[in-house]
Amino acid sequence: MIKESTPATIEKATRRVWKSAQMFVGFHKDQSGQQRDQAKLWPPKNGSAGIHDDPGTQEAIVVVKAADPKCARDVEIKLHPNRIVVRRDAEMWWQGVAVDDETVHVRMADGTTIVIGYDGSVKRRSADDETHVEADGSIFKLTAHAESHMTGDGVELTRRTEGRIAAITADGVVDRSRRG
Repeated sequence: MIKESTPATIEKATRRVWKSAQMFVGFHKDQSGQQRDQAKLWPPKNGSAGIHDDPGTQEAIVVVKAADPKCARDVEIKLHPNRIVVRRDAEMWWQGVAVDDETVHVRMADGTTIVIGYDGSVKRRSADDETHVEADGSIFKLTAHAESHMTGDGVELTRRTEGRIAAITADGVVDRSRRG
């Protein structure tokens, strides 16, 4: 007999990652309008903060503390008028996520970026390659050595290198030199 999990049993089995959250207003400029090297953080008394039109002047920030600083890093959630930015100092995995009205941008620790579009498309760029999954399911892979494409329905596949082109289509297979 399979025992069904409830949210309470799942929650008990989950490793605790976060221990607290605190809201701050970050003032990036002093009272005379001069830019600060580091924002002055002030905790609002009522736990509520407006979202300033210019995040370079003032930001609403929520700092989420890690339960175990050896395993996880604290996270900052910055609330801007046009997007939400989540960032952390991490040597592995993700370092930043920005969410706006149309996209989600993820920056990984190794420099890779991932952009998820409102339509479900995904673009992944690293130092070595680029992969696009379009909204219709088409996939494009670009590397220093080859360009590959598969249509969303899986009917056509193509691969191009400097010297060759190969394709599988509904009409057959092509593999030929790209030179003259």
